[in-house]
Amino acid sequence: MPSKRVSIFDVARAAGVSHQTVSRVINHSPNVSVATRAKVQATIDELGYRPSSAARALATQRTRTIALIAAGMSYHGPLSTISTIESMARKHGLYVSIAMMNDHEYTQAAFEEVANSCLDQGVEAFVFVAPTEPMVDAALSARLKAPRIVLTASHGSSDIDIESIVAKDPTIACLGIDQWSALRTIAEHLAGLGHTRALYLAGPHDWRDAVTRRVAWEAESAAHGIDSRTLPVDDWSAQAAYESFGRYLGTLDDPKTQLPTAIVTANDLQAIGVRRALGEHGLRVPDDVSLVGYDDMSGSDNLMPPLTTIHPDFSALGVAAMDVLFSLLGTPADKVELPKMHGVAVIGAPLVVRDSTAAPTR
Repeated sequence: MPSKRVSIFDVARAAGVSHQTVSRVINHSPNVSVATRAKVQATIDELGYRPSSAARALATQRTRTIALIAAGMSYHGPLSTISTIESMARKHGLYVSIAMMNDHEYTQAAFEEVANSCLDQGVEAFVFVAPTEPMVDAALSARLKAPRIVLTASHGSSDIDIESIVAKDPTIACLGIDQWSALRTIAEHLAGLGHTRALYLAGPHDWRDAVTRRVAWEAESAAHGIDSRTLPVDDWSAQAAYESFGRYLGTLDDPKTQLPTAIVTANDLQAIGVRRALGEHGLRVPDDVSLVGYDDMSGSDNLMPPLTTIHPDFSALGVAAMDVLFSLLGTPADKVELPKMHGVAVIGAPLVVRDSTAAPTR
């Protein structure tokens, strides 16, 4: 038979204090002496006591649970951010209920079903990892009384006015990576090397990250004197980039002389696909063409040659998101002061220069 669960009263008797004192220690109240706190904690450790989350919720009317509703779980950025959010929540004694949604089969009805299910469980706040346009629209327009953080990009293909929505509702905050500035640094880097012609591989049209990067690149490349053409690739995968770029190479009579001197891709996976196609056509990186990615995925520094790429600090984004959420919940947290773009507070993403970029030789 399993042994009886240790209660707060068992701890109080063993430590020779009241159960209220044990409760203060558990909840980190400052109104307990150092000696008493140490004695109670030692008793807790010895008896193996674990507070009952159900009992705590009944007593405080708080579940200390946040709902994390996410899409794009197959990709580097969302996974990195989600990991940081879960870790920070755990350190602050919060529970995270995670619901994953398919970004390609997403519907408003599906979102409402998931969000309402979370509310039924008594969640106190929401974090939405919302990479696609429909999910951002739903996350911002949903009638939720709980505070919400929406992680997304600053630009999109719809007319969603994030800046106005956030200004009107203090319980909503949007955060993301400063992708516009990131693409500006790529344009500055390539222009500084002497490149005047480039090819840009776009990402999925319904992803706000892809839209932001494409719009930023087209504006910044022009501003830095680079004549750039955009090649649509409606997928983040290396295979899709390989196939699309391979077809493009097939339209050139002499790729070695007709290909632009620089290629910029919407993410590192696309850069891998491009690198493969270039190699199959006898083209060398960076001798014949410079190549730039985005994401600084694990292993990008060990490609041949090591890839020049943008390094988004997804961990910093997760930390900032949780600090803002703690503030909305009235929990002490570091004050977050971030620049905003279209209502989205943004985290910087530096360019990591490696051997895949060099001055053009033609």
